[in-house]
Amino acid sequence: MAKGKKSIFFCQNCGHEESKWLGQCPMCKEWNTFVEEKVSVTRGSTAAVQQVRDAKDAKVVTLSSITTDDDERMQTGILELDRVLGGGIVPGSLVLVGGDPGIGKSTLLLQVCQKLSGQNRKILYISGEESLKQIKLRANRMGTFSESLFLLCETNLGIIRHVIEEQHPDMVVIDSIQTMRCTDISSSSGTVSQVKESSARFLNVAKTLEIPTFIVGHVNKDGAIAGPKVMEHIVDTVLYFEGDKTLPYRVLRAVKNRYGSTSE
Repeated sequence: MAKGKKSIFFCQNCGHEESKWLGQCPMCKEWNTFVEEKVSVTRGSTAAVQQVRDAKDAKVVTLSSITTDDDERMQTGILELDRVLGGGIVPGSLVLVGGDPGIGKSTLLLQVCQKLSGQNRKILYISGEESLKQIKLRANRMGTFSESLFLLCETNLGIIRHVIEEQHPDMVVIDSIQTMRCTDISSSSGTVSQVKESSARFLNVAKTLEIPTFIVGHVNKDGAIAGPKVMEHIVDTVLYFEGDKTLPYRVLRAVKNRYGSTSE
C-alpha cells in the first residue's frame, strides 16, 4: 500500500485537529495551543478489511440478559481508595491517575498491586519509565509481594497488547501513558496524537477483555494532566493525587467517575 506523510496540527488542550496552524482553538477557545505533528497516511483498503473483520466479531445481546452485581468489584484493601472508586475496582474500567512528579502515584499503584496479588489475583505491572531493578528496590521498601505480581518493561503498544491477551491478568497498571508508543503513528512518545491513540487502545483492551486498567498520567506546569483533554473523556475515571511537599498528607480525589463516586 502506498503511504504518505503529512502534518496535522493538534490542540494540546482538547485534542482538536486542524490542517493548518491557528492562534485560537475553535473548540476550546484556548490561545496558542496548536502543535504540529507528522502523521502517516495509509491509502488503500486495509482499514476497510479490518473493519469487516471486527464486524464479524461483534455480538448483539438484550439488555435483560446482562447481570450486574456489586460483588463484582475488586476490593483493594485500601479503604479510602475503594471509597473514591465508588466501592472498589470495576471490571473492564479504565482509570487515569494524575499528580505531580514524586507525589506517590507509582507507589500507590504498587501498593494496590501488593494488596490484590495477596488475594491470589494475577496482576500485570507495565513500566515504561523504570527498570525492573528500580521497581524491585521500591517494592523492597514496601514489604513482601505475592508471586502473582508480574512485571513488564515495555513501551510498544503492539507488544503490550499481545502480552495482556496472552497473560489475561485480573488487573493491569500502565506507568505511564506518556511513555507508550503506537508504532503506526510516526510522532514520538508523549505527543498529543500518541497519548490520545494510546488511551483509546488501552480502553479497547480493557473493555474487550474486561480487565480493569490503571494508567498513570503526568501533569503539566499548570497542574493539569499532560496531553489532550479528550484523554480524560476516553477513560472511565479520573483521579488526582495531591499533596504538599512539606507535609506527609496526601489527598486522592475523583474528578470523574462513571461508577458512582466523586468524593475524596
